[in-house]
Amino acid sequence: MRQFLKLTAATAVAAVAITGSAVAADEITLTMNWRADSAHLGFALAQTMGFYADEDLDVTLEEGRGSSVAAQLVATGQADLGYADAGAALNVASKGAPIRIIATIWKAGQFGVVYLDDSGIFEPSDLVGKKVAVAPGTAMVPLMPVFLAANGIAESDVEIVSAAQNANLGLLTSGQVDAVAETPENVVVPLAAEGVGASNMYFYNHGVPLISLSLIAREDKLQQNPDLYQRFVRATLKGWAAAMEDPEAAVDALMEVFPEAEKSREALLTSAPYSFSSVCPGGSGDLIGVTAPESWDRTYEVMTTAMEFPSDRPITDYYTQDILPQEPVVCP
Repeated sequence: MRQFLKLTAATAVAAVAITGSAVAADEITLTMNWRADSAHLGFALAQTMGFYADEDLDVTLEEGRGSSVAAQLVATGQADLGYADAGAALNVASKGAPIRIIATIWKAGQFGVVYLDDSGIFEPSDLVGKKVAVAPGTAMVPLMPVFLAANGIAESDVEIVSAAQNANLGLLTSGQVDAVAETPENVVVPLAAEGVGASNMYFYNHGVPLISLSLIAREDKLQQNPDLYQRFVRATLKGWAAAMEDPEAAVDALMEVFPEAEKSREALLTSAPYSFSSVCPGGSGDLIGVTAPESWDRTYEVMTTAMEFPSDRPITDYYTQDILPQEPVVCP
């Protein structure tokens, strides 16, 4: 009898172990584009609110070393998912990497023209006769002419000043230039901390809609286990919607998941609205993670005409809408 009880107990333990392994959450790692900041609020909140756990996912959020690196890690199978600028991901894919964009989180990039509030600049035509600083080697170099042309401004009507990116704040506040081609997080946010008011003129609102930070995966892994990626995307989009509903909770989540984040809580809160505007460029009612085919076509046009992107393959070779949830997640 005693031997029977031992066998029964052992059998029960084995059964529990087998059952536990059968329902164990699927492990998946997301390699981000850079150090944790407001571009990652939705992921952190999805983690702390249990959205990933609800989808039976055990998610690791891993800080990155640039969009191109994230895309290459996915391409070589060293990362399950990547979070990268669409332009960088497309460039990697155009060289034969077997990756595809499965959701667009920042549906519009933050690139634009930043100017002081008292500069008298309000719209593109106000840049005529002004000096605009552009950092060499950045995406702004090819995009500025596209932006000017889209708004009927001749390049000769604006003086482009080539200046290092770290010189932007000093050039702008000292009056040596009237505006800088930059992102608001790199200019508006730090100036606000010093009590200096500045505003941003987004390229995407003025004829140059460029898709930005996106989720990418290997094509063979997508085919092998589409459900895994569908669950991750569904939970992530819910995380971004929740972050927009409660930015403070999102910032707290980011600092919990990444306790060594470089930016302060105040800086993250100031940056959050700019990130949200890239997630939902169409405002309330826009669909999170979903970019319309015409926006992809325009991005492709800009990249092939101004950024030396090859035109030998259609843009539809680089992205898929099949992983997006059937029930869209709407911007609040």
